Amino acid sequence: MSLREKSAWIALVSVLLCFGAYFGSIATGQVHRGLETMLLLMKCVGAFLALQIVLQVVAVLTTPKDGRSPRDEREQAIQARSHTLGYYTLAVLVVGLGIPGHLGHPVPDLLNFALLDVVVAGLVVSVAQIIMFRRGA
Repeated sequence: MSLREKSAWIALVSVLLCFGAYFGSIATGQVHRGLETMLLLMKCVGAFLALQIVLQVVAVLTTPKDGRSPRDEREQAIQARSHTLGYYTLAVLVVGLGIPGHLGHPVPDLLNFALLDVVVAGLVVSVAQIIMFRRGA
């Protein structure tokens, strides 16, 4: 498995763990609006950063030298296609932010919806990269 594929897996797992905990806590009502939500978000972002750094270092140390070579044409195409899918996903979800806005949701909810849009777009990029690497595209 190349370093770039490992990086896609690391991004997928860390986003699911950290932001899954954040949005799960909000959806189940375990966290109330205000300072408590902001503190949870800061903890989740800090955990995300720490997880990314540690797992990326482990991935670099466990990848043979040939797995860390410069990007070839295939890897550049995978990156371009996956980011295009993520961009289109984000664009559609941002347009969809108008729906809760018109339904009268307060601003903190809209900000959480916007953050969820960014997280979903990042997940789309990671999943697309993993699928393309596995397919050999």
